[in-house]
Amino acid sequence: MPDRLRAKADGRGWWVLAGLAALICALRGGVLLYDHSLNSIDGALQTWFALDHFADGDQLGTAFQSYLGITMVLALLPVFVAFGQTLFASTLAAHVAVVASAFGSAYATIWLIRAVPPRARWQAAVVLVCVFYYAAPLVAEAIGLRWPATFDPGVSLRPLRGFLPFIVLPFFVVLVRRVLLRGRALEGGLALGLVAGAGLLWSNDAGIPLVIALALGLVTALCRRLGLLMRTLAAFGVGVTVSAGAILMAVTHAAPGPWLQYNFRDVAGDQFWFFAPWERSTRILGLGDLTNILRHGELLSTASLIVLTLCVLWAMIERLRNRSAPVRGSAFIVVGASVIGTALIPQIGGHIGAEYTAITFVLGLCAPLIVGQRVLLGLAKPVLRSTSPALVGVAIGVAALAMVGTEAARFATIRANTDRTTYDAALGFHVTPDYAADLAAMRQLAQTWDAQGIAQDRRLLSVYTSPLDIAAGVESPASVGSLIHALGAANRANFTALVGERKVAAVTTIAPDYSGWEGWIRRANWPFFRALHENYTPIARNDQQVLWVRAETAMPPTAAANCRVSAPSRSTLVLDISAPDAGLASVRVTRQPPFASGRGAMLTVTEASPDTAAKTDRWADFPRYGIGNTALVSLVAPVTAGATTRLTLEVLDGSDIGTATCTAQVYAPVDTAALPRLPAGIARYLAQGAP
Repeated sequence: MPDRLRAKADGRGWWVLAGLAALICALRGGVLLYDHSLNSIDGALQTWFALDHFADGDQLGTAFQSYLGITMVLALLPVFVAFGQTLFASTLAAHVAVVASAFGSAYATIWLIRAVPPRARWQAAVVLVCVFYYAAPLVAEAIGLRWPATFDPGVSLRPLRGFLPFIVLPFFVVLVRRVLLRGRALEGGLALGLVAGAGLLWSNDAGIPLVIALALGLVTALCRRLGLLMRTLAAFGVGVTVSAGAILMAVTHAAPGPWLQYNFRDVAGDQFWFFAPWERSTRILGLGDLTNILRHGELLSTASLIVLTLCVLWAMIERLRNRSAPVRGSAFIVVGASVIGTALIPQIGGHIGAEYTAITFVLGLCAPLIVGQRVLLGLAKPVLRSTSPALVGVAIGVAALAMVGTEAARFATIRANTDRTTYDAALGFHVTPDYAADLAAMRQLAQTWDAQGIAQDRRLLSVYTSPLDIAAGVESPASVGSLIHALGAANRANFTALVGERKVAAVTTIAPDYSGWEGWIRRANWPFFRALHENYTPIARNDQQVLWVRAETAMPPTAAANCRVSAPSRSTLVLDISAPDAGLASVRVTRQPPFASGRGAMLTVTEASPDTAAKTDRWADFPRYGIGNTALVSLVAPVTAGATTRLTLEVLDGSDIGTATCTAQVYAPVDTAALPRLPAGIARYLAQGAP
């Protein structure tokens, strides 16, 4: 095919891909208008929190912290701003980014498969998207398998993290080709470094693997021209430093210290013990534990990780033996190594989870087709010769109609059956009349705060940021937004001080009967909830949140409790707590050194109480949770008269836990189930003359 006709065909193909992706995004946006999640635990609110602050130009690291990274969130800003900076706009931006990245990565994967003719790449990309994101999930569901590929942004934008190397791939291909053809190491290496520097700040778990993978790709592409390689690597390093440094200085207003502290000390140090599950086999303490990633994985995602790893290793061998194309062969190494690193780093630094391994899925299944080029070319030629353009057109049309039809049917079904009849402009989507009344009540409360002259950042603190915060028009008093992101001792202490020192007018918490995870967050952050019980009183609730306001006077513990410590083994302490009255026993454990520290000495607590006996499966790994390995430990123990609650503290690796003493005091139980709904509770509170 002449170059002119090929370029014209490629251009049409890109328009088809872009149009198809736009249609899918539009239909998914329609679904969000009538079915946007209101669950403040699912991650949508943390995306909105970061985007809202970035859009306002706030100082990262001081005014707010972004748990999601920097440039990944900045990439969502255009859609977020264009659609009004609402919660709807935030979630739509995430969906658009994931869908666009899925289409782009599909095309990139097809490009890596040399057997696919250039004129057929966009067509093959349409089929790949249809198979992986629409057809195959139906088959997997029918046979009881969890299908890893999804357009759902999920918690913490995990799919978008895995798409990063595909976004950078075109720059690598073009710039490395120029270096090889023209020998301009400074120009090519510096430009690639500038792109990689932006990628470095994409997210903590995706940026570092990308830079390492790009350096590895330069080595494999230029390994036979050592002088050129060394100059290119040097320029690449300069570019990474300049780009990442400039972006970081811009978003932190030339004060990167707090952001660096939060991401590389606080988050890195605490997420290892803070997040579920807490079994020994879910933590990587040495090389021998890496196999646990496969043990805890799901069939399809685990298989894809294994296949992708083997294929990347084989591609490196082939490239070093000069048996594959310098650019195309190295491009696969870059993408594969980066995706593998993105999947492994959060599991090594935090906990093992199949949701991370799933990042490798699509590329892993396609990898044998990429590295087996010679065999595939031999098999493909007869098929390609016998396939008519009409048949290809029909297949592409069917695939496109299937995808658009699936999305359209979903939108039509939700639109027809929705009970969300009230549009809320601040959220950007429809809600039920009952939820609209909740939002109106919060706005009424905000008007009272306006009249009282309470600052925006001293009005409402939420354990999990929710639509109630948006309706009330408040600014989070905490730079981390939600309690779950208050990682690091200083951040937890600052979050707790907001209620301990009665600095905020109101607080929202998750209702215990809404999610079992409320039991986990309360236990893992008991100092905060103890201060909340002492200084605030609940006045109202809806299905998900409980609203607390400042109590007129501090409410101390109601009685002392008995706490006895025993040590059945060198790595275990057992606390037996009993009390004359029912309630929540606040337990203070004072440990005497020496005791083991470090990652291997992660502390877990397993609770046996009337509360855990009455309810099962409240959170992952229930009734166990993690706590910080410190000399002073503050725990909560639900107690009832005549029964003993047992808390078993264990060190993960079996090392010395030391000795300890403990004291306990009982707080009166709070019956959140009996609280009035938000409109009635807030109206009563305001009628009584809200202080």
